Amino acid sequence: MVVPPPPVLTKPDTVLTAKCMGPVDLGDKPLTQAQLEQLWITDRERLLSCARKHLALRDYYADRDQLLSDLPGVRPAVTLQRKVAK
Repeated sequence: MVVPPPPVLTKPDTVLTAKCMGPVDLGDKPLTQAQLEQLWITDRERLLSCARKHLALRDYYADRDQLLSDLPGVRPAVTLQRKVAK
């Protein structure tokens, strides 16, 4: 019996694992409505960028795990499901 070589586990792109940018620093001085709106827009952009990055990372691992589970002789991992409180 020929034993296949172990699978090669590639790492995700470093863009997907980089730390997300935090919220905008509002400073300690009063802000105009226009300044506040611009800072809010920047915060939303950062939040959405971070969310998209985390979803892409999740998908990367899901795709990789699926490809690995399709290999001969590989058992699928047991999925643990959290019980949702009612």
